[in-house]
Amino acid sequence: MLHSYLIGQERTLKKKGLKDKFELADYLRPGYLEVDLNGDFSNDIAILVIEKETGKKGIVILHQGDPNVYILGAGNAFGDGGNDFVKMESWKIVNDVSIRRNDRIKTGIEVNFMEMGPAVIIFDGKGYNWQVQEG
Repeated sequence: MLHSYLIGQERTLKKKGLKDKFELADYLRPGYLEVDLNGDFSNDIAILVIEKETGKKGIVILHQGDPNVYILGAGNAFGDGGNDFVKMESWKIVNDVSIRRNDRIKTGIEVNFMEMGPAVIIFDGKGYNWQVQEG
């Protein structure tokens, strides 16, 4: 069963023309993550999706109160994951993590892909970036 927030976002997906292009997916557990990714003190949602035309997997991120939709993978090239996150084995919320260049971030999404080390997806105020996580 879809979380109530997901149900509420169907209108946003339809308005953006995304409902016809993507289907909600649950190829990993959990099928969505709720966390404040942009630092506005309200939970955002990251949803696993599949691009209907190609079957390519990825993530759609929606910020509460923000009309932008962020598509990572699912036919859109993003970081080392490319345009298809088919090799993504896991994802989870991480807090206070070290990334390349000794930077620290408060919150991000750690993704693990076959044959690659973990990376963290972070919001920089304008868009999402792929950062290599330090051990």
